[in-house]
Amino acid sequence: MFLAVAEYGSTAAAARALNLSQPSVSVALKELEGSFGQKLFQRLSAKGMAPTVFGLRKLDQARQIAARLASFQQGETTDEDPSGSVAFGYFSTLGPQYVPAALRLMAKRHPRIEVSLQEADLAELNKLTESGRVELALSYAVEAPPRAALDVIGELTPYALLPTDHPLAREEAISVAALAQQKFVLIDLPLSRDFLLSVFRAEGVEPQVAYRTTSLEMAFGMVANGLGVSVLVTRQAGGLAYDGRGVVRRKLQDTRIRQRLILQRPAWAVPTMPVLALARCIKEIAQSGGEVSITSIDG
Repeated sequence: MFLAVAEYGSTAAAARALNLSQPSVSVALKELEGSFGQKLFQRLSAKGMAPTVFGLRKLDQARQIAARLASFQQGETTDEDPSGSVAFGYFSTLGPQYVPAALRLMAKRHPRIEVSLQEADLAELNKLTESGRVELALSYAVEAPPRAALDVIGELTPYALLPTDHPLAREEAISVAALAQQKFVLIDLPLSRDFLLSVFRAEGVEPQVAYRTTSLEMAFGMVANGLGVSVLVTRQAGGLAYDGRGVVRRKLQDTRIRQRLILQRPAWAVPTMPVLALARCIKEIAQSGGEVSITSIDG
């Protein structure tokens, strides 16, 4: 119950997940806090519940106890055959590229491990990591939380996205200054937007933002329909938007900006065997072809 409230952020959501009534979860939580003599959660008006400093320490201990209990119930396990669960978060635009393949690999190698998923933007993912509501997160290194342990698993280079019939699409590589003269489609997510704009600002120019969207798929569709160009970091296989119109990717000539792909986890928490197993699978996917080559797509 304590773990469910921490994961779902409220007694109501935890009750739904556990198929219990909210009053029963609230009463159980109050009794647990009474036994400790300290609050486990802060009640945030209209924002659910977040663990206190004391609650974070107990959350780490509870997860380790749950992992050991799962191992006890399922018999002997080894480092190569761990059991238990892991709360995993990922940045919304990164998820489709890496997460399904990582889950497939986990299911093959570690069928005893249950992975629960939490999709979020970068800012929210940082909060989830700091609070311990996710034990491992796949993210970009953009203002990573100070109380997180980071593991860099790749480095990505921004690229230009253009309609197939755009004049600049005939070039092998495009200058940032040339892109700044075009109508621009901006991925407007917290922290993401600042990083993408920094590609232009590092060269002393500003893009002409015509449209903003929080969806990678929408950005592809807008570009494919000639509404503007874009700069992205996340790779996406294929050259078609949902409506069948085409896009092309081109390298940027002069950008010095790079984006690190990271795994992050709460620095205060001891990683469990399920966390370590999932981290290994994600690293393997990321480092053995998870990133799609621009050259392989567009020649």
